[in-house]
Amino acid sequence: MFNRARYLLHRWLHRQRTEQDLDDEVRAYFDMLVDRCMARGLSREEAQRAVRIQFEGLEQVKERVREGRMGAAFETTLQDIRYACRALAKSPGFTFFAVLTIALALGANAAIFSLVDGVLLKSAGYPHPERIVQIWEKPPRGERNAVSGANYLDWAKQAESFEAMAAISGGTTLSYTGGGDPQSLRAGVASPPYFDVLGIKPALGRTFATDEDQPGREQVTVLTHRLWRSTFGGDPAIIGRSIVLGGVSYTVIGVMPGSSELDRQVPDLWIPLTFATPPTRNYHYLRALARLKSGVSLEQAQAEMSSIAGAIANLYPDIKKDWSATVERHIDRIVTPQMRTSLTVLMWAVAAVLMIGCANLANLLMARATLRSREIALRLAIGASRGRMIRLLLTESLVLSVCGAVAGLGLGYGLLKWIQSLLPPFYLPAEANVAMDERVLLYLIAVTLVTSIAFGLVPAIQAARRDSAEALAEGGRGSSAGQRKVYLRHAFVALQVAAAFILLVGAGLLIRSFERVAALDLGFETEGLIAARLPLELGDDPDGIRLSQNVARILEEVRAVPGVREAAVASALPLRGWGNGMPTRMADKPNEAATGSGFKIVTPGYFHALRLRLVAGRYLNEQDTSGSLPVIVVNESFVRQYSPNESAIGKRALINKLVPSRLGRGPVTTWEIVGVVADEKGSGLESPSDVGAYASFAQNPTVGLGLVVKGAGENPALIKSVQRAVWNVNKHLVLDNPQTAEQLKADSMASRKLTSSLLGGFAFLAMLLACAGIYGVLSFVTARRTQEMGIRAAMGASRADLIRLVIRGGSLPVMIGIVAGLGGSLGLTRFMEAMLFATNPIDAPTLVGVSGLFLAVALAACYVPAWRAARVDPMIALRQD
Repeated sequence: MFNRARYLLHRWLHRQRTEQDLDDEVRAYFDMLVDRCMARGLSREEAQRAVRIQFEGLEQVKERVREGRMGAAFETTLQDIRYACRALAKSPGFTFFAVLTIALALGANAAIFSLVDGVLLKSAGYPHPERIVQIWEKPPRGERNAVSGANYLDWAKQAESFEAMAAISGGTTLSYTGGGDPQSLRAGVASPPYFDVLGIKPALGRTFATDEDQPGREQVTVLTHRLWRSTFGGDPAIIGRSIVLGGVSYTVIGVMPGSSELDRQVPDLWIPLTFATPPTRNYHYLRALARLKSGVSLEQAQAEMSSIAGAIANLYPDIKKDWSATVERHIDRIVTPQMRTSLTVLMWAVAAVLMIGCANLANLLMARATLRSREIALRLAIGASRGRMIRLLLTESLVLSVCGAVAGLGLGYGLLKWIQSLLPPFYLPAEANVAMDERVLLYLIAVTLVTSIAFGLVPAIQAARRDSAEALAEGGRGSSAGQRKVYLRHAFVALQVAAAFILLVGAGLLIRSFERVAALDLGFETEGLIAARLPLELGDDPDGIRLSQNVARILEEVRAVPGVREAAVASALPLRGWGNGMPTRMADKPNEAATGSGFKIVTPGYFHALRLRLVAGRYLNEQDTSGSLPVIVVNESFVRQYSPNESAIGKRALINKLVPSRLGRGPVTTWEIVGVVADEKGSGLESPSDVGAYASFAQNPTVGLGLVVKGAGENPALIKSVQRAVWNVNKHLVLDNPQTAEQLKADSMASRKLTSSLLGGFAFLAMLLACAGIYGVLSFVTARRTQEMGIRAAMGASRADLIRLVIRGGSLPVMIGIVAGLGGSLGLTRFMEAMLFATNPIDAPTLVGVSGLFLAVALAACYVPAWRAARVDPMIALRQD
């Protein structure tokens, strides 16, 4: 191998002398053969002619010698690349357009493949991720439900299918006081086995010990690598140091590794999960993760958990009757079906853009090969094989693809960064490792090779199959006149139009869905409204007296801020759910099974801050206190579900109270309905219905609150003023992620907006490429028909007649493509149905609008070549060779 490489290098460095030696040797051999023929009585001219006929000429013999050498393929490939570069440099306009087309298509493919690969294809970075499972409680009329604390503890003690089982709560927000203004940190709350379940070891220190979930030992914390670097400067001496979180001193015991799934999760740090004594069994607020033992199947684990859950249901039939448990692989649950569908649609979209680009370039290369027909015919006439010509032309395609891929890599990187900047925080699952890595590079190399063959092979074969004598005689004029090639070009155009049309229909449907979501009535006024989480600490406050006092002081301080018109607290922020779901039934129908409804705890100012419309009765007010009759205000959806066709005012609903100052469900309470308000979009903009009730904070104080403020003036300045007012009450209390209502709405629509924008952009690019293809093909074909146009004009055809003639020929493949696209779009939209909101997959206005738009743009692309052809002077056209 070494000797071969040394030989090839020596020949490459001395290639001029090698070629000279070959020329001298072949000429000497020819001269020897000529002398032999002359010895047989032939004249020199006859002898030279006979030798040339026998061996096809000097150059052919040298070519065969070159092909027989070691490394000949390498040499000829380099020759082809050098020639391709020179040929492309002579046509800068064509080269620029071709490289730009490939760069746009491959850049879009690289960016979207990075997303698809990071979210759908790469395995999670945990050790043996297939053994990590999620365990849910299974209600009688549902598939999965969050887990209660008591049930988790029973599972962890009794289950033998798992190496470890951990519980994770919804987390909390803690303020970090380390000098300057307090900083809001998101804390993950997990039981000690959490890190063992994931199989991730700390980079520094340790994780939670088994007894650090007990009261009095839980003031320890594990930091993420990003927090350790950003807030603590990457100080390795952080282990063992005490930091103040939410006014409580915690000891840092560990730092997790960087660039892992944990650094992409929401929490900045973790604290141990502790359970109330006794733990609750009817309040579901936990997620359970577990790691299967080696050799234990998912089915075995499911059977064991079903048995344990059945035993619990038998022991507590009043609250757990017919409840069971569900075990699912974690990797199967980390990507939502909607996200999977969105990424799949985007991947197909960029593949369609690439296909359109390939068809476009194939047409251009066929036209370019036509113009080079004399050159190709001459090469074939002097001895080049058809295979050699195909390889030469394919090399040009490969050079174009490589240049486009290099440019596309940069465009793809920029597009990916732009997409990531538009995604809501933590929108992608933590397990998604999205990056332009070696996997994307390998994908791009593979697509580049396929692309070069896709748009270069057919033109190369067409050019190589051309009869050389015919091409030399015609001078390159006739190759475009064959109907077969015209039909092939039109087929490419129709293919581009059909693919672009399908993309435009899909984008149009998503845009209509987005517009309908954006136009939804939120049920409340957004002007001047700001909202933030208010992370009040859990504590030993069984009656919620201290909690109520703190909330009253905070609201008093906030209402005193200039520009604030109203302030309130609620157990859930607008568009962020209801805070709690409660089994609900009406007191006058005690035998009916309870069904779930939202249960939001609010202070009376909540209705005025949001300007919720009163439909009947009254709002909650300051007279609804702990000593008065428990009352609720319900929304219209609640009335439709529990009291249809009759007034709900005065009726009573049976709903559990929440336990003050800790996460838990209290006794069933009879609540009188005193008011009905219009629905607010509590569970998100696209929620079909929001059945819910509002209870007074004074009658049921609870933790997990948010602050809602209605104000005037500039929102950023108002947010700062509200934060200072909160600090007047508690210097450790930091508003978590304060936002305007418009920002809340924008966040809830961000993923739909991004998908619609990307698909719309790709569809628009596809349409431009398709129309560029129409324009290019029609311009070439029209230019080849110049004499025909001159004859028609000389015989009396008007310019309008000539324009109609050209447009009629160009619009035929466009109409075929649109018809094919209509059929293809029906299949695509059925697939996209889950992504649409209040939009029929066969939306007539969208189909008509897209058809009209495409036809208008396509006709414009046809008109320019037609207009040029109609303006040609007939005398000049008739004299054209």
